[in-house]
Amino acid sequence: MTLRQSRPTTIPAGEALRLDALDRLDILDSVPEPQFDRIVELAAQYFDTPGALITFLDHKRQWVKAAYGMAHPEVPRNESYCTHTIAQDNVLVIQDAACDPRTRDHVGALGTEQARFYAGAPLVTPDGFKVGALCVLDTRPRDFGHKDERALTLLATLVMDELALRQATDRLGRLALHDSLTGLPNRLQFRQLLGQALTHAQHAGERLVLGLLDLDRFKLVNDTLGHAAGDHLLQLAAERLRHVTSTGDIVARMGGDEFTVLLADVTAAGDAERVAERICRAFQEPFVLEGHEVYVPCSLGLSGGEPATHDVATLLRHADQAMYRAKRTGGGYAVFNAQLDDLPVQDVELLAALHHAIPRGELELHFQPVVDAGTTSVVGHEALLRWRRPSGLVPPTDFIALAETAGLIVPIGRWVLGKAADAVRRGVLKRVSINVSGLELQQPDYVPALARVLADTGIHPHSLVLELTESTLLDPHRLTTVLEDIAQLGVAVALDDFGTGYSSLTALASLPIQLLKIDRSFIAPLEARGPAGARAFKALRGMVMVADAYGLPTVAEGVETSVQAELLREVGCTYLQGYLFGRPAPLEWPGSGDDREIGRPQSGPVAAVACT
Repeated sequence: MTLRQSRPTTIPAGEALRLDALDRLDILDSVPEPQFDRIVELAAQYFDTPGALITFLDHKRQWVKAAYGMAHPEVPRNESYCTHTIAQDNVLVIQDAACDPRTRDHVGALGTEQARFYAGAPLVTPDGFKVGALCVLDTRPRDFGHKDERALTLLATLVMDELALRQATDRLGRLALHDSLTGLPNRLQFRQLLGQALTHAQHAGERLVLGLLDLDRFKLVNDTLGHAAGDHLLQLAAERLRHVTSTGDIVARMGGDEFTVLLADVTAAGDAERVAERICRAFQEPFVLEGHEVYVPCSLGLSGGEPATHDVATLLRHADQAMYRAKRTGGGYAVFNAQLDDLPVQDVELLAALHHAIPRGELELHFQPVVDAGTTSVVGHEALLRWRRPSGLVPPTDFIALAETAGLIVPIGRWVLGKAADAVRRGVLKRVSINVSGLELQQPDYVPALARVLADTGIHPHSLVLELTESTLLDPHRLTTVLEDIAQLGVAVALDDFGTGYSSLTALASLPIQLLKIDRSFIAPLEARGPAGARAFKALRGMVMVADAYGLPTVAEGVETSVQAELLREVGCTYLQGYLFGRPAPLEWPGSGDDREIGRPQSGPVAAVACT
């Protein structure tokens, strides 16, 4: 099939408009269609001619849509009889092409002696442009009366009616599968496209990620600026989504202010999140509506990612759950996480509030002293995180595990590190220990971030202790490099809650750990009468002996009575920590002003905490 040739730049204005009208019909180079084949057959039989054609005239060619009875090659426009037809308003009759000056030079262009007779009626669009012709052909000259011309004109009108019906059908099809406002695929078509993409991804073992996006302040725009502005916003949002996604991705409107993005070309786990970040950044820019700058951020949920294993319904449900989690936590994007998205409602609400705890100034650090077991002089402090919401203080047991699950422990841990180091920088504390999550240590930039804090504050590395739980060391080989890099900085590492986890003696020998903290659960039974107290005493003595064997000092946590303290001195514990020596409390700086505070200032008397 001959491809349509490009138009030169110098086309007369009238011809350019005619060619635009032809383009709008979307008929050139289309496949045969029975309704047009029936018309040419009817024309040939009615006029008793061996052939009939429906042709359309492009810039440089005559293209045949339907033909009956005779050869119908595509020919250059300057060799086409129909070119003369569209140059006049009425039916063109050429009784003998061999004698007619308009056609005698190219008689036989449609085949030797095939087209001696020609009668053609122009195909006229509703706005008056002649785009082609319906013609009948004979191999011999013949007459063609007024009655015949009238009949051919009616058949040409029938061709145009069929074209109008074809366009209407196409429009209805597009309306059925496309969103009329944005031009994007609608919900129905997107589900079809998603199903096809999912089948392909499953067979090819490829990754496929579905994103579900919701505009966060769309209702406010509708209510304040009106529905016309809301419609304009949806169109601008669609354009913005198309702009920030790849050509191979599929963007659709699901209805209302909800859009979907199908990322089919995802080769690595982080690819989809990079696209999500790009989308969210794009929606942080203002939209201009009726001369007003309007900020309409988005909430985006992602599902999938691994080589495709889910069905369409599951992918959509997971994306929806992730999107609502993103919305509840203040916008941006979220990746589906079964642990998070199956949380009870109260935990979801708590997680949403936790996202804003740092910017709202709700987090506090309380500090508890650590004393020398022999002299009870303060040798350092442990920084303990507290969350003070408007409704009251939230216990760490209620939010630390939740922060770990959601990954929020990473920014929270950086905040704690910065605040604790600043307390040492200002001379309020001599040495401080902070709790560090295993998830924080898995971040590739953890050690560089730690080094930056030391450099920015200028504190001595020995003044900082990182406390890790035994569960963090379940896979010590994976953390060896990180812990060695921390040791290279001169920062000490303590093993917290010793005795409650599963760390091996090999880990104590091979990892750069400088301190063991014995869990409070071993301290409380010391004062028990009979065998229980004796067993607790022996267990503690054994732990201290193990620590001594590895050259590690020990800290006993949860010391509440003088009897416990005396027994811990007897087993050889190095340091003690507990209510007996001071409860966790916020620090209060001399003077006033927010720039001189750690956490929140106390409204009452300062807790009795020695700061050395």
